[in-house]
Amino acid sequence: MRPCPRLVLAAVLLLAVPSAAMAAPAYVGTWGVTAAQCKIPQERQGAPLVMKAKGYDQHEAHCTFTSVRKSAGAWKVAAQCLVEGSRQKDAFALKVEGDTLILTQGKVARTYKRCS
Repeated sequence: MRPCPRLVLAAVLLLAVPSAAMAAPAYVGTWGVTAAQCKIPQERQGAPLVMKAKGYDQHEAHCTFTSVRKSAGAWKVAAQCLVEGSRQKDAFALKVEGDTLILTQGKVARTYKRCS
């Protein structure tokens, strides 16, 4: 049985054309409050924030995103975290403006610059 030429063409096109859904979110990267923080290794206190599409790491804090919703130019995130050996839930918003990441938890906002 031969494969349908249209199905083969559709499969090739899906693999060849990158999808916007497949692109990494703008918040992915390494972020520091200062340029000096960007140089601190993860095994030391004060290390930069390393954001991935589905979680982040920062020294002894490791979070896995359980929900990410894009809303009004920001991402609303729910996370399950392990902080210094203690499990906890977290919720925050991420917004990227150029090379600036704004992480907001409740009424507290922290601003980070993208590390080069």
